[in-house]
Amino acid sequence: MSSIKPKQSIMQTLEAMPEDMRLLIVSKVGQNSPVDYFNTVLTCRSLSFRPDNPSVAKDLNLSPFVKKPLLSNQYESLMDACLKADNIDAHFVKGMIQFFQSQNQVLGLHHIHIASKSGHLQGRYIFGVLFMAIGETDKGIKIINDLPEEKELNCHPGDGTANTVCSKCFHFFLLTDFYTMMMGFNNLLD
Repeated sequence: MSSIKPKQSIMQTLEAMPEDMRLLIVSKVGQNSPVDYFNTVLTCRSLSFRPDNPSVAKDLNLSPFVKKPLLSNQYESLMDACLKADNIDAHFVKGMIQFFQSQNQVLGLHHIHIASKSGHLQGRYIFGVLFMAIGETDKGIKIINDLPEEKELNCHPGDGTANTVCSKCFHFFLLTDFYTMMMGFNNLLD
């Protein structure tokens, strides 16, 4: 009688799965949680779930970089793979880095515009604000006014609308979010 260790059993099951199914599962893990994705990569190295695979890189959740774009400078190959796969978080982060750190406004706006067109909430807001900053006030206001009014935040606890921001608070919330992110830029530059 042969005994199979639990880890070997799981690996044998994963290895028996078709590769496209494994990649789909890992891409969904990466889409929901960057921490879970990286834990999966570390524990299943033999299965090659690396981000240079386009189906993984396209939907990889880069929320830590969206919150603090300068952190992405330490992960160039990851960012390059995600940009190549057209990951909207990667476009947003690249745009922020180019516009604010590298002083390349044209390339920065290009990447932020790609994120904005793809429905990236922060990308749309920043794109609108930057349009207003360069004198295209009407276009910027239209972009900002077309933003959806819901965001995962408890705006007015006890009023029955948990996890939303009301239309009165929405722009203030986005501006505060932008300010917090920019403070991340300042902290990393010090």
